[in-house]
Amino acid sequence: MKSAQLQEAIEAKINKFTRRWLGVPLGLTDVAMYCRKAKLRFPLKSILEEYKCGKARLLSMLEDSEDPIVKTVQPTIKTGRKWKVVEAVDEAKECLKIKEVIGQTQTDRKGLGSSTAKWWSKAEGKEKRDMVINEIRLNEDSRRVQKAVQQPQQGQWTNWDNALQKSLTWNEIWHMAPLRISFLIRSVYDLLPSNTNLVRWGKKEDPTCPLCQGRQTTEHVLSSCKIALSQGRYTWRHNRVLQELAAIISTAKGETTFPNTNALIFTTEGGAKSWHGRPVRTTNQIKGLLDGCDDWDVSADLPEWDSHPSIIKETRLRPDIVIHSASTQQLIMVELTVPYENRMEEAHIYKREKYMNLTKELENAGYKAVVMPVKDQLAKWYSAGITNPSRDEGMSSNPGAVQKKKKKKKNNRETPGSHDLGVARPP
Repeated sequence: MKSAQLQEAIEAKINKFTRRWLGVPLGLTDVAMYCRKAKLRFPLKSILEEYKCGKARLLSMLEDSEDPIVKTVQPTIKTGRKWKVVEAVDEAKECLKIKEVIGQTQTDRKGLGSSTAKWWSKAEGKEKRDMVINEIRLNEDSRRVQKAVQQPQQGQWTNWDNALQKSLTWNEIWHMAPLRISFLIRSVYDLLPSNTNLVRWGKKEDPTCPLCQGRQTTEHVLSSCKIALSQGRYTWRHNRVLQELAAIISTAKGETTFPNTNALIFTTEGGAKSWHGRPVRTTNQIKGLLDGCDDWDVSADLPEWDSHPSIIKETRLRPDIVIHSASTQQLIMVELTVPYENRMEEAHIYKREKYMNLTKELENAGYKAVVMPVKDQLAKWYSAGITNPSRDEGMSSNPGAVQKKKKKKKNNRETPGSHDLGVARPP
């Protein structure tokens, strides 16, 4: 057996035990475990990919060697019949040259000029080898994405354009309950034992939902069953996330202090200014909507929280969270929604239009009103179109570790709620 085939067989064996350790079906593809562009990314590395990168690095070092004997001999690197290292390196170099001809392009949602690129003609030595290795990794990842697009069930995440990627760390996996991480993976790749999947797997004959008699899919169980909605199951999960979000905002309201951003002006002995005071933006300074105001109150549409201001009570609408400042007459309405990942944009537009008339009425009354739809996904990571309430309201002066801890607490609230719905556990 050749080298590449041997590495592929070893990786298949490891994948089998990795799936068993994570508690997921053996039908879960390797795309879910190794793809860097997947919406749920694991801290795993592909043995076959590392083997290819190692061979490519070896070939590049031999080609760039300054030893005349090595250049003359040009040793052959054997990799088997499925993959040729010489062809892969040549293809990577051609791709790098084409990218340089095309120039800087827009990446994802980033604007032009927001990221820098290294050009092949200006690189030398080790930098060139690293660029070749990185290009080979990108080609391997593109192959995985192409494979995911061809899978109608496990490749649904390729259509979640408004969802940000969630990267799991070893620490999170190690401290996460086994059934919980299994549910997380199954929910993302549509491997939960819904009636539709049970029929597909030959375990059941009827795919209908026992509550509403509709077709029971993963999306139907987690967010689309009308009977479950009338029974308050989705409201219960929504309130759990809302309670944690309101607690975070209420706790952070006293942390809205920003240091002075004006630069020092030095004066020489003759009285001339050596530096004209130009405003300098310091690290982690993001001015929020309520910056400079310390008398704002937080109310939430929950039984244990204070009621909304009287100007909101006059209407039939009930925003989830209202942040009100009497001195500056500013009012922020935070509306939480927990949609399925393929309906993120639709949910955002619906919440905006729902409170459009109320916003105009408040502005006519002299208030500065803002509506902030907060979309928290069923797979427990944030939307690309979401505005971070803690940041935009001027509460980002906390250290990064504190913000990360708050996000983790908020995610921990929702995951058990979706898990309870998945196993049909009543609230």
